[in-house]
Amino acid sequence: MIEELEKKLNYSFRNKEILRNALIHKSYNEGLKRILIDNEKLEFLGDSVINLVVTDLLFKRLKKSNEGELSKLKAHLVSTNFLSEMAHSIQLGDYVLLGKGEEKIGGRNNRKIIASLFEAVVGAIYIDSSFRVAAATIAPFFKGFLENLMEKHVKINDYKSELQEILQKHKNILPQYDILEESGKSPKMIFTAAVYLGKKEIGRGTGKSKRQAEQNAALHALEKVDDFIYIEKLSEVFFLKNE
Repeated sequence: MIEELEKKLNYSFRNKEILRNALIHKSYNEGLKRILIDNEKLEFLGDSVINLVVTDLLFKRLKKSNEGELSKLKAHLVSTNFLSEMAHSIQLGDYVLLGKGEEKIGGRNNRKIIASLFEAVVGAIYIDSSFRVAAATIAPFFKGFLENLMEKHVKINDYKSELQEILQKHKNILPQYDILEESGKSPKMIFTAAVYLGKKEIGRGTGKSKRQAEQNAALHALEKVDDFIYIEKLSEVFFLKNE
């Protein structure tokens, strides 16, 4: 099993035990007399490695883009949605060790668990080698998604449409927007907008126009969509549309 996964990752571990730890979800220890080291610390480490790899890729490949555009693209590439897609591309869920309860409720297809598993594996590669090697190993995954984003660049800033589609599909409700604040004088005014799901605020953003503020509020909501949609009950995996 370990060798099979190594081939998919195109990386051979010197210390196989590190990879085994990366594949242990915390639920696996439930009921065990001997507690095993789970993957939460490796997940924490892998998250930072991924963020730096993606930032480096965007900075070098999109030299004409400004900080705001790079931040938006990065938000897509490091989101739970994208990481789970990459994990699914190599069937990473087939290798995770889950507790019986988590197994029963479909943990292998849970986007949060699978995305976190990918982060843990990246952390394991970093510990087993170096940042340079870890970056070279995972960069191909992100390059593919990045090229796909660039091909559909026209959709990049339509976060409001994406949020509306998701909420209509899974909550049967439309998001509502409100301009909370207007500061400064034209043409340097700054607007602050909030987006609501019913009466609950789910995102907030600022911009030089009301439209831009609402788009950024929608993006904020999309980045933490798992907070207000019960992912475990979704029958399919969805991810943010490429901009």
